[in-house]
Amino acid sequence: MAVGLLALPRLLGVHPETGAKIQASLGRFGPYVVHDQGKEGKDYRSLKGDDNVLTITLDRALELLSQPKSTRGRGKSAAKPLRELGAHPEDSEPINIYDGPYGPYVKHGKTNASLPEGETIESMTIETALSALAAKAGSKSKSSRGKSAAASKTTKTATKTTKAKSTTSAKTTKTASTTTKRKSSKSTSA
Repeated sequence: MAVGLLALPRLLGVHPETGAKIQASLGRFGPYVVHDQGKEGKDYRSLKGDDNVLTITLDRALELLSQPKSTRGRGKSAAKPLRELGAHPEDSEPINIYDGPYGPYVKHGKTNASLPEGETIESMTIETALSALAAKAGSKSKSSRGKSAAASKTTKTATKTTKAKSTTSAKTTKTASTTTKRKSSKSTSA
Protein backbone atom coordinates (compact mmCIF):
# COMPACT_ATOMS: atom_id res chain seq x y z
CA MET A 1 0.00 0.00 0.00
CA ALA A 2 2.86 2.39 0.87
CA VAL A 3 4.53 1.79 -2.50
CA GLY A 4 1.19 2.49 -4.21
CA LEU A 5 0.75 5.77 -2.33
CA LEU A 6 4.28 6.84 -3.19
CA ALA A 7 3.50 6.19 -6.88
CA LEU A 8 0.67 8.79 -6.89
CA PRO A 9 -0.50 10.55 -9.00
CA ARG A 10 -1.47 7.47 -10.97
CA LEU A 11 -2.19 7.81 -14.70
CA LEU A 12 -5.50 6.10 -15.52
CA GLY A 13 -5.53 6.79 -19.26
CA VAL A 14 -6.75 9.42 -21.69
CA HIS A 15 -10.20 10.93 -22.04
CA PRO A 16 -11.90 9.52 -25.16
CA GLU A 17 -13.33 12.91 -26.26
CA THR A 18 -10.48 15.32 -25.47
CA GLY A 19 -7.44 13.04 -25.58
CA ALA A 20 -6.24 14.62 -22.33
CA LYS A 21 -4.84 12.51 -19.50
CA ILE A 22 -6.85 11.45 -16.46
CA GLN A 23 -5.07 10.86 -13.16
CA ALA A 24 -5.98 9.68 -9.65
CA SER A 25 -4.26 11.16 -6.62
CA LEU A 26 -4.53 12.29 -3.01
CA GLY A 27 -5.00 15.95 -2.11
CA ARG A 28 -5.68 18.05 0.95
CA PHE A 29 -9.42 17.30 0.62
CA GLY A 30 -8.96 13.57 0.09
CA PRO A 31 -8.66 11.26 -2.94
CA TYR A 32 -9.69 12.64 -6.34
CA VAL A 33 -9.53 12.16 -10.10
CA VAL A 34 -8.45 14.97 -12.40
CA HIS A 35 -9.00 15.55 -16.12
CA ASP A 36 -6.09 17.78 -17.21
CA GLN A 37 -7.24 19.66 -20.31
CA GLY A 38 -4.17 21.87 -20.70
CA LYS A 39 -5.13 25.49 -21.42
CA GLU A 40 -8.79 24.67 -20.77
CA GLY A 41 -7.95 23.96 -17.13
CA LYS A 42 -8.29 20.99 -14.85
CA ASP A 43 -11.55 19.30 -13.90
CA TYR A 44 -11.48 17.67 -10.45
CA ARG A 45 -13.91 15.22 -8.81
CA SER A 46 -13.63 13.75 -5.33
CA LEU A 47 -13.81 9.99 -5.02
CA LYS A 48 -16.92 8.55 -3.39
CA GLY A 49 -16.91 6.27 -0.33
CA ASP A 50 -16.47 2.93 -2.17
CA ASP A 51 -13.76 4.20 -4.54
CA ASN A 52 -10.08 3.59 -3.78
CA VAL A 53 -7.41 5.88 -5.22
CA LEU A 54 -5.10 2.87 -5.79
CA THR A 55 -7.64 0.68 -7.62
CA ILE A 56 -10.00 3.10 -9.43
CA THR A 57 -10.39 2.37 -13.14
CA LEU A 58 -10.59 4.72 -16.12
CA ASP A 59 -14.27 3.82 -16.65
CA ARG A 60 -15.17 4.78 -13.07
CA ALA A 61 -13.15 8.02 -13.37
CA LEU A 62 -15.02 8.92 -16.58
CA GLU A 63 -18.30 8.21 -14.79
CA LEU A 64 -17.32 10.57 -11.93
CA LEU A 65 -16.15 13.27 -14.34
CA SER A 66 -19.43 13.11 -16.27
CA GLN A 67 -21.41 14.02 -13.13
CA PRO A 68 -21.97 17.73 -12.40
CA LYS A 69 -19.73 19.29 -9.75
CA SER A 70 -21.16 19.63 -6.26
CA THR A 71 -20.99 23.26 -5.13
CA ARG A 72 -21.02 22.94 -1.32
CA GLY A 73 -22.96 26.17 -0.73
CA ARG A 74 -21.34 28.26 -3.43
CA GLY A 75 -23.51 29.36 -6.29
CA LYS A 76 -26.76 28.82 -4.45
CA SER A 77 -29.84 29.69 -6.39
CA ALA A 78 -31.42 32.99 -5.44
CA ALA A 79 -33.88 32.89 -2.58
CA LYS A 80 -37.53 32.77 -3.55
CA PRO A 81 -39.56 35.80 -2.45
CA LEU A 82 -42.31 35.27 0.10
CA ARG A 83 -44.41 37.86 -1.69
CA GLU A 84 -43.98 40.03 -4.77
CA LEU A 85 -45.22 43.58 -4.25
CA GLY A 86 -44.66 44.93 -7.76
CA ALA A 87 -42.28 47.08 -9.77
CA HIS A 88 -40.54 50.19 -8.43
CA PRO A 89 -42.04 53.32 -10.09
CA GLU A 90 -38.62 54.84 -10.92
CA ASP A 91 -36.65 51.93 -12.41
CA SER A 92 -39.26 49.15 -12.79
CA GLU A 93 -37.12 46.71 -10.76
CA PRO A 94 -39.14 44.32 -8.59
CA ILE A 95 -39.86 45.00 -4.92
CA ASN A 96 -40.24 41.74 -3.01
CA ILE A 97 -40.51 40.48 0.54
CA TYR A 98 -37.97 37.85 1.61
CA ASP A 99 -37.41 35.87 4.78
CA GLY A 100 -34.07 36.62 6.41
CA PRO A 101 -32.24 35.55 9.58
CA TYR A 102 -33.73 38.56 11.44
CA GLY A 103 -37.23 38.22 10.05
CA PRO A 104 -38.98 39.30 6.86
CA TYR A 105 -37.57 42.23 4.88
CA VAL A 106 -38.31 44.24 1.74
CA LYS A 107 -35.73 44.21 -1.05
CA HIS A 108 -35.27 46.50 -4.04
CA GLY A 109 -32.02 46.12 -6.00
CA LYS A 110 -29.28 46.08 -3.35
CA THR A 111 -31.31 47.92 -0.70
CA ASN A 112 -32.90 45.87 2.08
CA ALA A 113 -35.28 47.31 4.68
CA SER A 114 -37.00 45.66 7.62
CA LEU A 115 -40.77 45.59 7.65
CA PRO A 116 -42.11 48.61 9.56
CA GLU A 117 -43.45 48.02 13.09
CA GLY A 118 -46.90 46.44 13.03
CA GLU A 119 -46.73 45.33 9.38
CA THR A 120 -47.04 41.72 8.32
CA ILE A 121 -46.16 40.02 5.05
CA GLU A 122 -49.84 39.95 4.04
CA SER A 123 -50.65 43.55 5.05
CA MET A 124 -47.57 45.12 3.44
CA THR A 125 -48.34 47.45 0.52
CA ILE A 126 -46.02 48.78 -2.14
CA GLU A 127 -46.41 52.35 -0.78
CA THR A 128 -45.29 51.25 2.69
CA ALA A 129 -42.39 49.33 1.15
CA LEU A 130 -41.31 52.39 -0.86
CA SER A 131 -41.25 54.58 2.24
CA ALA A 132 -39.27 51.93 4.21
CA LEU A 133 -36.76 51.58 1.35
CA ALA A 134 -36.45 55.38 1.01
CA ALA A 135 -35.79 55.72 4.74
CA LYS A 136 -33.15 52.96 4.56
CA ALA A 137 -31.48 54.54 1.52
CA GLY A 138 -31.44 57.94 3.31
CA SER A 139 -29.81 56.47 6.42
CA LYS A 140 -27.15 54.75 4.29
CA SER A 141 -26.03 58.01 2.67
CA LYS A 142 -25.91 59.82 6.04
CA SER A 143 -23.84 57.07 7.64
CA SER A 144 -21.40 56.97 4.71
CA ARG A 145 -20.96 60.76 4.94
CA GLY A 146 -20.37 60.44 8.67
CA LYS A 147 -17.77 57.75 8.12
CA SER A 148 -15.89 59.79 5.52
CA ALA A 149 -15.89 62.85 7.80
CA ALA A 150 -14.57 60.75 10.67
CA ALA A 151 -11.90 59.27 8.42
CA SER A 152 -10.90 62.77 7.26
CA LYS A 153 -10.67 63.95 10.88
CA THR A 154 -8.52 60.92 11.77
CA THR A 155 -6.20 61.65 8.83
CA LYS A 156 -5.79 65.29 9.92
CA THR A 157 -4.99 64.19 13.49
CA ALA A 158 -2.46 61.65 12.23
CA THR A 159 -0.80 64.32 10.05
CA LYS A 160 -0.54 66.73 12.99
CA THR A 161 0.92 63.98 15.18
CA THR A 162 3.50 63.10 12.51
CA LYS A 163 4.51 66.77 12.14
CA ALA A 164 4.83 67.12 15.91
CA LYS A 165 6.99 64.00 16.11
CA SER A 166 9.24 65.14 13.28
CA THR A 167 9.65 68.58 14.92
CA THR A 168 10.49 66.94 18.26
CA SER A 169 12.90 64.59 16.50
CA ALA A 170 14.62 67.51 14.76
CA LYS A 171 14.99 69.39 18.08
CA THR A 172 16.44 66.28 19.74
CA THR A 173 18.93 65.82 16.90
CA LYS A 174 19.94 69.50 17.04
CA THR A 175 20.41 69.32 20.84
CA ALA A 176 22.46 66.14 20.55
CA SER A 177 24.75 67.64 17.91
CA THR A 178 25.23 70.81 20.00
CA THR A 179 26.11 68.71 23.05
CA THR A 180 28.60 66.68 20.98
CA LYS A 181 30.24 69.87 19.69
CA ARG A 182 30.60 71.24 23.26
CA LYS A 183 32.17 67.98 24.47
CA SER A 184 34.60 67.87 21.55
CA SER A 185 35.63 71.49 22.05
CA LYS A 186 36.21 70.89 25.80
CA SER A 187 38.35 67.82 25.10
CA THR A 188 40.50 69.67 22.55
CA SER A 189 41.06 72.63 24.90
CA ALA A 190 42.05 70.34 27.79
